[in-house]
Amino acid sequence: MKHIFPLLSAVILMISCQQNDIPNIAGRECILELDLACANKPSATTRAVEADLAVTILDADGKTYKFYHAGNVPDKIVLEPGTFTVRAYTDNQDSWKTVNGGKGEPCYYAEKNIVMEYDSRHKLSMEVPMLNYAVSLKLPELFHELFSSYTFTLNSGEREVTINDEEKAYFDIADEGFSYALSTINTDGVSHGHSAINFTDVESGKLYLLKYSYDSDATSGGIDIEISDDMGTDDTIVDL
Repeated sequence: MKHIFPLLSAVILMISCQQNDIPNIAGRECILELDLACANKPSATTRAVEADLAVTILDADGKTYKFYHAGNVPDKIVLEPGTFTVRAYTDNQDSWKTVNGGKGEPCYYAEKNIVMEYDSRHKLSMEVPMLNYAVSLKLPELFHELFSSYTFTLNSGEREVTINDEEKAYFDIADEGFSYALSTINTDGVSHGHSAINFTDVESGKLYLLKYSYDSDATSGGIDIEISDDMGTDDTIVDL
C-alpha cells in the first residue's frame, strides 16, 4: 500500500497537469458585429442593419451557414472560427423589374469575405450599393395648360415603360442604357411627336432626370438631362 499511494498520487497529478494544458474555450466566441445600410438611401431608423436588407452567411464551401430575413437581422452574430462570405441584399433580386406596375424599384446587393478567429470580434461596416438605376421625368411649369395630353415612353433592353411627370422607372445596368420619347397633343388638338433619343452613359445607383423646358416660341423644344445620384447631390447638366 505504501508503494501504491505515491503511484496514484503521481497519476492524479499528471492528469491534473494535462487538463491545465487544454485551452478553455468555453465562452470564447467569435462575434460578428454588423453595420449595414443601403447606399444613397436615408434611413428612418437607428438600427445597425437597414430594415430592408436580408443577410446570408456562407461557409468556406459556399454552403449557407446562417440566414436572416429582412427586418430580422441581429446586429451581433455568433460564428465559429473560419472563413465566411457575408451577403447583404434586398429580397427583390428577381422581382424588382415587375413591381410598381412594371416601373420597378431599387435593388441592392453586396458581399464581403471575412475571417473569424477564436475569442475575437469582427465589425463589418458596409454601404450596400444599388445595382440598378432610375429615370424620372420633369415637365415645365404650365405644361398642362398648354397641352391636353402627353405620353412619355422609356425603352431599355426588352422593357417598355410609360411614366408620368415626376414618376420614376428603374432599369438594369446590363441593358446598356435607355431611349426616351415624348409625344404631346396641345390644347388646339395639334400632335407633336419626337423621335426616340438614346442615352447610354449610365451608372448603377444614379437617378437620370429628364427635364423638359420650352424654347423661345413656347413649345416643348429644349431638353436638358440632369444627372444626379439618388440623394440629389450636385447635378451635372448636359444640353442636347
